[in-house]
Amino acid sequence: MAKNKESVMDEALKTAEEQVNIDDMPLESLRDYRKYNEAARKLNKKFRECRYPIKQCPVELHPKQKVVVHNNQQPNNPVKCFLSNELIHFDEMLYPGKEYELPECVIHHLGNLGNPVWKWKTLADGSKETFYDHKTPRFSIRTVFSE
Repeated sequence: MAKNKESVMDEALKTAEEQVNIDDMPLESLRDYRKYNEAARKLNKKFRECRYPIKQCPVELHPKQKVVVHNNQQPNNPVKCFLSNELIHFDEMLYPGKEYELPECVIHHLGNLGNPVWKWKTLADGSKETFYDHKTPRFSIRTVFSE
């Protein structure tokens, strides 16, 4: 009886470990794209060649938020937004004061951008050294809430 239980467990483990063929994977949501890319990386590493390309999820499938973008340095100039990674390819001009519905990963990317400001510091011995002073944001993003 113990052997019978072990064989049933082994069969159950084998069926659980079997994955869906990568060619048959549905690509209907952001999660599906992440699973596909993970499987493609594993198979590419296993075969030591790039048989399966990494696919970027379309912008329409990403969760979005409504925001208004303002350019702090030059208020009338548009903000060029380019983000291309394994999750998304987004390339668009954002005009200040206009309302946009942007993917959350793009909003996070825009929020992290800024110019680091380096200044000279005179030390006690008379020598000069550069140091990080602050990070001035080039533009601001305001979330628009609606009911």
